[in-house]
Amino acid sequence: MQDVKIERQELIKKLFPKAFPKLWCPLLTHYKTDGTIDFKRICKHLDFIMPHCNSFLIPGSTGDGWELNFEEFKSLINFIFNYAPKKEINILIGLLQTDDEKLKQNLKYALEFLETKNFSPDAKDYKPSRFKGFVICPPKGKNLAQEKIKNYLENFLKLNYPVSLYQLPQITENEMTPETVEYLTGKYPNVFMLKDSSGEDKVAKTGLNYAGLKLIRGAELNYSAWLKCCGGIYDGFLLSTANCFAKEFTDVIERLVQGNQDEADNISIKLTKVIGEVFKLASILPFGNAFTNANKLIDHINAYGKNHQEFPPPKTHSGINLPKELLSKTYDLLYKNGFEIEKGYLS
Repeated sequence: MQDVKIERQELIKKLFPKAFPKLWCPLLTHYKTDGTIDFKRICKHLDFIMPHCNSFLIPGSTGDGWELNFEEFKSLINFIFNYAPKKEINILIGLLQTDDEKLKQNLKYALEFLETKNFSPDAKDYKPSRFKGFVICPPKGKNLAQEKIKNYLENFLKLNYPVSLYQLPQITENEMTPETVEYLTGKYPNVFMLKDSSGEDKVAKTGLNYAGLKLIRGAELNYSAWLKCCGGIYDGFLLSTANCFAKEFTDVIERLVQGNQDEADNISIKLTKVIGEVFKLASILPFGNAFTNANKLIDHINAYGKNHQEFPPPKTHSGINLPKELLSKTYDLLYKNGFEIEKGYLS
């Protein structure tokens, strides 16, 4: 176990020679009126986020990772690696397909693409690059035996790519137990991170030996209570709402690192209130991913400010536009909670 921990620590230093990022964003995917991906719009969105967060999961669940077809996946991978080449950016490639053949197809393309960029996907031979690893989750299925989940993940981990495991029972309908995570991290040093969006935090709370694994929280709300630097159990966050509040989350993290718990709590309370209320609005929609829909509502207001009704509502992967009345309610919630939304970042 000690040798595995040392190897993992060495890999993390190679991946992040300056420092391990405490904030990650699963980037939204924007669409044109014809349903094709709007890369110019994504560029503007990235320019809004990048001063505060430079670490991204592409595509994550918030970016329609489970819905994108193969051609859309390919175009997003090409785009993100070619976005503003001189900018320092960390990229995790999401392989979130629950169908094994689709996962293999996306992996094959990703490996071929990385080769064209001369990026090494091998954990033992990793060279500094924008590519920081793959993200995988358990296979989909309620009541799956842990042995089946373990075997499925092991087949991928044996390939020896840098990997982040993804706990997302809202989609997979199951969870890796802490014992399964302990087994996998004790055997495969190429697993360097685990994101837990369950909201239950079982893996982090159990206190098993994960041999230096970086634990990242993906569940929303109450943000100032979780980081290790203030007595919490996580090394950082990977949050859907980093699409909309990257500056505020960076402020929370900086206050916590500085020991200013009260200031961090104040920002966190404000974020928790407005995000919780917008999530409630989005949860009534019978289509799409609620996390994606909520973030697209807020992002539209961030982009256009008080003039948001003059522009077409954001489109979901299904082709349906989000309702204008929900945009108005989102604007009111942001305004009442003291967020600066008079002028949007696209103004």
